[in-house]
Amino acid sequence: MKEIPWRVPLSVKLQIGIERRFCGPYDALDFLEHEWPNHGRRFHRAVRDCRAALSSLQTAEVARRSFIDACIEASMPFAEARRKHAPVSMKSASVRRRH
Repeated sequence: MKEIPWRVPLSVKLQIGIERRFCGPYDALDFLEHEWPNHGRRFHRAVRDCRAALSSLQTAEVARRSFIDACIEASMPFAEARRKHAPVSMKSASVRRRH
């Protein structure tokens, strides 16, 4: 499996209050499989899409979108980190998925 970084990393505020930065499907999958708080429908889709991205069966950006959806499902705010030192604002977990 080859790591394919996301164009825009994500910063996720965990339920315990700390922020974690995710740079690609490998980071996301490791967190999903070992630390994720709940296992709903979007969680399972994110795991599937991250595995597929690492196997080059899916794009990294599809895995990123699925990870965002899992964050929304778990009520974990996230931010898109556009620049290394730029301030980021947390998006509300109530953001709806764009179709």
